[in-house]
Amino acid sequence: MLLLTMSVGLVVWASSHSYHDYKLSSIFEDKLSERFNKEAREHRTRFYRYLNSFNPAVKTYVSNVNLINYVQSEQWLNNKDPDLILHKDVPVWLPKLSIMRSYLWPHYAMLYDKSGKLRELYHYRNPMPPEDLLNLNLYDIELSREQSFITMRGNQPYVISAEYIGEIENSPIMLIASPIDEELLKLSQGAESGEAIIAILKDEETKILVSSNNELVPKNTELSQMEENYLITSEGHFDTGSSDLLIKFVSFISTEEVYQQTDAVLEEDRRIAILTALAYIISFALVMYWITSRIQKLTQRVVKFSEGMQIEQPKLNKKNQLDELERRFELLMAAIQTETMALEHQALHDPLTNMPNRKMFNNYLQNVISSSAYVNKKFILILSDLDRFKDINDTLGHHIGDVVLQQVGERLHETLRSNDMVARLGGDEFGVILADTTLDQAAIILKKILDSFKRPFNIEGHHLDIGISMGVVEYPLHGDDVNILIQRADVAMYNAKNKRIGFSAYESSEDSHAVSRLALAAELRQALNNKLLQLYYQPKIDLQTGKIYGAEALLRWDHAERGFISPEEFIPLAEHTGLIQPITYMVMEQAAKQCALWNKMGHKMEISINISMNCMHDAKLPADINKIILSHKITPDQITLELTENIFIKDPVRSKKILDNISSMGIGISIDDFGTGYSSLSYLKQLPVNELKIDRSFVMEMLEDESDEVIVRTTIDLAHNMGIKVVAEGVESQEIIDKLKEFNCDAAQGFYLGRPMEAGQFIKYLNKNL
Repeated sequence: MLLLTMSVGLVVWASSHSYHDYKLSSIFEDKLSERFNKEAREHRTRFYRYLNSFNPAVKTYVSNVNLINYVQSEQWLNNKDPDLILHKDVPVWLPKLSIMRSYLWPHYAMLYDKSGKLRELYHYRNPMPPEDLLNLNLYDIELSREQSFITMRGNQPYVISAEYIGEIENSPIMLIASPIDEELLKLSQGAESGEAIIAILKDEETKILVSSNNELVPKNTELSQMEENYLITSEGHFDTGSSDLLIKFVSFISTEEVYQQTDAVLEEDRRIAILTALAYIISFALVMYWITSRIQKLTQRVVKFSEGMQIEQPKLNKKNQLDELERRFELLMAAIQTETMALEHQALHDPLTNMPNRKMFNNYLQNVISSSAYVNKKFILILSDLDRFKDINDTLGHHIGDVVLQQVGERLHETLRSNDMVARLGGDEFGVILADTTLDQAAIILKKILDSFKRPFNIEGHHLDIGISMGVVEYPLHGDDVNILIQRADVAMYNAKNKRIGFSAYESSEDSHAVSRLALAAELRQALNNKLLQLYYQPKIDLQTGKIYGAEALLRWDHAERGFISPEEFIPLAEHTGLIQPITYMVMEQAAKQCALWNKMGHKMEISINISMNCMHDAKLPADINKIILSHKITPDQITLELTENIFIKDPVRSKKILDNISSMGIGISIDDFGTGYSSLSYLKQLPVNELKIDRSFVMEMLEDESDEVIVRTTIDLAHNMGIKVVAEGVESQEIIDKLKEFNCDAAQGFYLGRPMEAGQFIKYLNKNL
C-alpha cells in the first residue's frame, strides 16, 4: 500500500510539475506586468500632484505680507523704469529660501503690474527663460490662474501658475514657472521612484519630449526604438485644466529586469520542487509510524503549556488521541482568545482612565470620515487641553494630576451624548468626535462642557479650579483628511487657550500665527548664536537714601524686521524650545561682565538676574555661577538671583538644597513678582531668601485700591519681621514713593525712577544721579 501510494504520487507529481512550470511562468509575467501598470499609475499620480502643487504655492506666496506691502509701496508704484529688474538672490517679496525649499521652489518668479507688464524676475542661478515666456500676454496669464497651466515655450514645456497679489482682482500679479525637464520629472517622483524612468510626449507624436533619464531614454527618441529594452506602460493623455499643451505620460521598466525576475522565480521553484519530491519520498515512508507517537507527545505539550498559562485541562485519556488533542486545542484556543482580547483592549485604551487612546481615536476618526463621505453627513472634531493642569502637577504631585485626569474623563462622558466618542490622547489632551453634528449644534455641547468645568475638582481635600480650552473643526468644512482635521483642531485649540475663550472654531488666518511662531523660534536661535540679544538695566533705588544701589538686568531683542519684541512673547518660546538655559547663562555672563566694568569705574553695584525654573533645577548651577564670578573678578554679594515663587513649589527639597548652596556662597536670593504665585511667607521662611519684590500689579493700584494697599503694607511688615528686604516694583509716581516710605519699604524700581536702558545710557544715568 505504501509503495503503491508512493509510485502513483511520483507519476502525478512529474506530470503536474511540467504543467505547473508553464503556468507559473505565464502567471508571473502577467503579475509583473500588472504590478508595473500599477506603478505607472502611481508615477502619473505623483507627477500630477507635483504639477498641481504650483497653484497652492503661488497662492501662499501672494498672501505674503512682505509681498503685499512691497507692491503697495511708493517705490513700486512710482517706479517708471522700463528695464526688467532681475534677482539672483531671493528678493524681499518672496519667502525665505529655506521655506521655499520645504514647500515649492520654482525656477522663476515674476511680478507683473496691473497693466500686465513684467516688472521683476527672480531666477536664482537658472538661465534666463525664453523670450516667449517673458512676454506672456494677459490672456495667457489669466489662463494660468487657479490652476497649474502647461504650455510650450522656446521648444520646452513649462508649468506656470499665477495669482493676484493678496488674491484681490485687478491688483499686481505674481507668476511662478518651471521647465518640465529631467530635473522636474525626478523631483515629481521623490525618493520613491527607484530605478523607474518616466517620460512625456506631445499628443499624437511618438518622439520623447522629456524623460527623467536623458542618458537611457534620450530626448527626440522614437518610442518604438525603446520597446526592445523596456516594458512601456502608458497612462494616456495628461492635462491640468485648460492648458494649451496636451501631453502623453509613459513609464519605462527594463525588460531585462522582468526576465531576470521571472527566471529567478522559476529556478527557485524548480529547486524547491525537486527537494520537495525527495523529502516526500523519504518522509512518507516514516510518517505512518511516526504520526501516532507525535500526536501523543503534542497532547502532552498542550497540557504542559496550559499548566504554564494557568489554563485548566482535564486528565489525559489515551483511548482516542486525535479526539483528545482536538478538545485540548479548543480549550487552549479559548484561553488564548480571551488573553488576546485583553491585550487588544490595552493597546487601544488609556490605562489610567480606561478611555480610548490616540490610536483608537485616530482609527475611529478615519472610519467616521469614510462613512460620512459615503452618506454626505457632517461631524465635529474637538481637541482639548486642560488649563492650569501643569501647575497642579508641579505643586501637588502627579498622583493628584492622575486623579484629575480620571475625573475629567468622567465629566466629559457625563456631558456628551451616548453616540459621541471621547478619548484621552496623552498628557492632559482629550479628543471628542460628535457624530452627525454641525458647528451650531456643537456650540451647545461645548457650552455644557465649559459649565461642567465651573465646578471645582475636589481631590484629597484640595478644591482645584481647572479650565479647559477646546479647538473645533467641522467635516468636511475644515478638511476631509485625518491629519488635516487634527492639525486644524490643534490650531483652534491653541487659539482658544491663548485668548482664554473656552473654545474656538478653526479659522485659516490662525495658521499663519503657528507658522510665524516656528519662524520666530528659528530666528531666536540665530539671534542667540549671533549675539543679537542685549541686556538693558533698570535702576533699583534705596528709598531711605534715594541712591542707586543696584540694577536689574533685563533681556531685550531688537529684531531686524519686527523691531523690539516683547520678552513676554519670546521668553515663553525660549522655555518651550529649550533655549532658555543657554540664554540664561548668556545673561549671567554679560551681567557679570558689566558689573566688573562698573567696579573699575568706581561704582560697586548689585546686579539682579532672572533665573528660569529649568536652570534652577540644574545641579551645576552653583558651580557655573561661581565660575562666572571668579572669571570676572567680582564679589558674590554683587549678584542677586531673582526667582519666581513657583520654582520652589515644583521640587521644594531640591530647590532648598540648591538655594542653600548658592546662599552659602554669598549670593543674594530674591523672590520676583511676589503675591502672584502659590507660596506664602511662612513657607519662604524655610528658604535662604533675603529679598522680596512685590508685584507691580499691587504697587501701581495701591493708591486707589485699599485692598492692594493692605497687601503691600502687610507684606512689608511680615517680610521685615523675618529679616527679609522688600523691593516694590512698578513705581509710577512720587505719591507711590511717599506711601512706600511711610510703610518703611526698603527699595523701589519703576519707570518713574528709571526705565530699562542700555549699558552706556545707564552709566550716564548713574553719573548724573550720584
